Amino acid sequence: MSDIKDIENEIRKGKNLEINIPVYLSSMASLYGEFALHNLAMSLSMQIDKSDYDDTKLDKHDQELYDILLEEIRKLCEGKFSPEDNKASVERTITVRETIRHRMEAVTALVDDLVIYEYILNRLEPKFEYVRNEETANDDIAREILKWIFKDEENALINERIKTAISCLPIRLTKGKIQDLVDTTFSLYSNSDKKAIDTFDYMLRSASGMYRTDKKFDVYENVNELLEELRTADYSEIEAQRFFDLRDDYRIASNLVSDLADELTDLQELANALLAVLLTRQYFTAEGEKNCEKVLDIIKNLISGEADYDKLFGGTEGRIEKLNERINDEESVLLVIKEHYRKQVEELMLTVQFERLLMTCRLCGESTFAELIEEESTIDDAYLEKVKTEFAKDLEELFKNGGRLKNRAVMAQLLRELPVMLSTHTEVMEYVRHALDSCTDAGERQISINLIRECYD
Repeated sequence: MSDIKDIENEIRKGKNLEINIPVYLSSMASLYGEFALHNLAMSLSMQIDKSDYDDTKLDKHDQELYDILLEEIRKLCEGKFSPEDNKASVERTITVRETIRHRMEAVTALVDDLVIYEYILNRLEPKFEYVRNEETANDDIAREILKWIFKDEENALINERIKTAISCLPIRLTKGKIQDLVDTTFSLYSNSDKKAIDTFDYMLRSASGMYRTDKKFDVYENVNELLEELRTADYSEIEAQRFFDLRDDYRIASNLVSDLADELTDLQELANALLAVLLTRQYFTAEGEKNCEKVLDIIKNLISGEADYDKLFGGTEGRIEKLNERINDEESVLLVIKEHYRKQVEELMLTVQFERLLMTCRLCGESTFAELIEEESTIDDAYLEKVKTEFAKDLEELFKNGGRLKNRAVMAQLLRELPVMLSTHTEVMEYVRHALDSCTDAGERQISINLIRECYD
């Protein structure tokens, strides 16, 4: 058999495709499969560690998903790979993976809500707790913040710090001005594809706390109960005890969503690895089959309760890094085939195998929660106008029903997602100094300064 590098080079040149494409696809299936099996073993061992030794229990809803994944892993280790069994396992694993992905979106929406109430509680803090107010002149504070913002020359870092500073300072923009900034930014997406527009719309809805997933995925009752307290509170006439109770609710909810995010990430990594193995398993080369049997033995022992990890994983050190290096080096040919030789793939009756490899490529990538199928679509400006109009209507309704503090919190978060309004040292200096000068009291000023300083690195 020719060296895989020779085969890849010939595919790039369009030579001997009827021979080279099948060989290359089988080689990539084996490569992805072994890489995914190593990841599966590592993810499974970490999950077992958490439950057995750290006494970390999964949320009851997520435990159900873990149990399904564990059952599919057991079937994988049994070695029953009829096309029908494989197809059923793939479908069940995809269902679990998509459920995890949607639940993560729900948790992200909960985090976005909490950011809004963190802003509100921070601004109320000086009314109920002692905050040491420093007497440093606003000009000096502004210069300090300016020095932090521009301490690096990289524009992306500078812009991010400007946004951070603006969001921490008192918001003095009107609701109309915010909407104008949003409309202007939407206009920049003219002639963009649907995914870019939808992503920007999602970012704005997420930042403003307006994004909601299907209720069937928003299953974490304990967090929602705490958030309901925060959502329904009257912050305009709040008393001390109520403030401290709400702050406790916020802190408890924040810890819960942090744990849930970690939990879902671990489960998704497990699901990704399992699905990648299931998608490639039946296409392994003889050498790939031999390599993968060794890793399957590790997984079997993990399931059976083997706790000596040094013994189990001995001899595998560095293997996953080498596999990852090969994948990064070789998977670009997949994109060449996708772009130029789809017809040949169809003629060779390899469409299913090829589509599975494209999906596996996404599963083995850096984005844990990536969608399995990337949509490609072109749209006209009418779609952009529709999205922009709907967001403007929903934002107006949000502002109408929100109190002064909540509306300012929403504005602060939206400004973090919009292009920077300021660019020069002078513009930033004047904005920061004016914002500090316009603080209603010493407590508001000091809280703003403290929040920015927490971001210093």
